[in-house]
Amino acid sequence: MADVNCYSTGTILRNVKLAFFLLKFVKTPIVGPLIKKGLLGKTKKFEPRQIDMITASKSIQQSNKCAVGERVCRAIYKKSEFTEAIFIDELAEGMVNAKKAQYVTKEKAVDILNKYKNPLILSKVSGKYMEICASSPKACIYWNMEKCGLECLNR
Repeated sequence: MADVNCYSTGTILRNVKLAFFLLKFVKTPIVGPLIKKGLLGKTKKFEPRQIDMITASKSIQQSNKCAVGERVCRAIYKKSEFTEAIFIDELAEGMVNAKKAQYVTKEKAVDILNKYKNPLILSKVSGKYMEICASSPKACIYWNMEKCGLECLNR
């Protein structure tokens, strides 16, 4: 399971890069089913959910602290559109300490998400929902898995 340390150290990026690489082989006979099973198993731990702004706002309001930073997948796809993610509680602290995010008020966090028209995805980190991403469907591992027939997003 990915934890706060995986995010703050950048380990999550290596895992996402590997997942993108493996997606190229999901339709390959023999190894494809194994790759699918492995990717879905790893992704399931994040319990990613596509959410609406009301749900995002509730998650933010219930948090102890919020931080904003560039969405994680953008570090892999620098040319993709710029959007931001909101990190809450322990993930906010870890990302701020790693200088990958900055603290914001709850109101500012909601305003930041509202400025994007991108689909919002809520993900678990360290077993708790702590990442709200204004995802970029072309550069998001979850959306790319869905395009390959791997249903990983709860709606």
